[in-house]
Amino acid sequence: MGLQKELATMAMRATPLPGGGDNFMAAANIPTPVPSLPGSIGAVAHEPFMARETRRSFDLVVVFTIGDFAEATGCSEYYNPHSPWYNVFYGAYGLRSYEPDGSAWGFHADGSPNIPEMMQVPELDYNWLTAGALGCPPPRMCFRAEEVTPGRHRSWHVLDVAATIPSGLHYLRDAVSPDLRYYAVFGLPHADFMAGGRQSYEPVRMRGRMLYKQVGSNLTLAWGGLCPDTAEGKRLLSAVLDSMDSLYPD
Repeated sequence: MGLQKELATMAMRATPLPGGGDNFMAAANIPTPVPSLPGSIGAVAHEPFMARETRRSFDLVVVFTIGDFAEATGCSEYYNPHSPWYNVFYGAYGLRSYEPDGSAWGFHADGSPNIPEMMQVPELDYNWLTAGALGCPPPRMCFRAEEVTPGRHRSWHVLDVAATIPSGLHYLRDAVSPDLRYYAVFGLPHADFMAGGRQSYEPVRMRGRMLYKQVGSNLTLAWGGLCPDTAEGKRLLSAVLDSMDSLYPD
């Protein structure tokens, strides 16, 4: 294991950091398993974001893993535009709602799904909690859901999504006040990945699936992933969903 990967693995396993917010899903004994797939780093992070950070009426726990580190680059394949792991993290969301009507996040008071509300979660994550933490300036935060198809899978509500997201790949000179802890997890983006006139935080077309349901009076559990809208990316997404399906029963 290279030094950069070892540091990233240690950083992920050290979450949640003391004083950074509580993992309320674990406290409620609600499992959020994330399997290790070939090509993943083999570690899982648990990052809480309280309502004061989300600026929305929910607390959020993001449980995720990312692409492995390549020895030649010393960073995660998350940054590699030629990899199916480009901009990929998969795992689970836990949400603790503070809606005035008492509803769980992503649901109306009558228990029916509130899709626009649920889509605020990946928008927040990809724009602010990931690209933003890696220094993406607000004008380049471009999350846009172009297709959202609802469905059901056993007891789970399903959203099949095609979306454009801001990439985390960037020149270090373009990063605006990045959270240095994120470089400990993802590594520093390798300069070779910017070849061919690629721009920092470029828009990337992705496809994914989010499955979610209410699991407590004000708790929502969601799981899934978003992968590049390429043949290899779709195969990776299928592997992610297949591997997680048995871990999230009815």
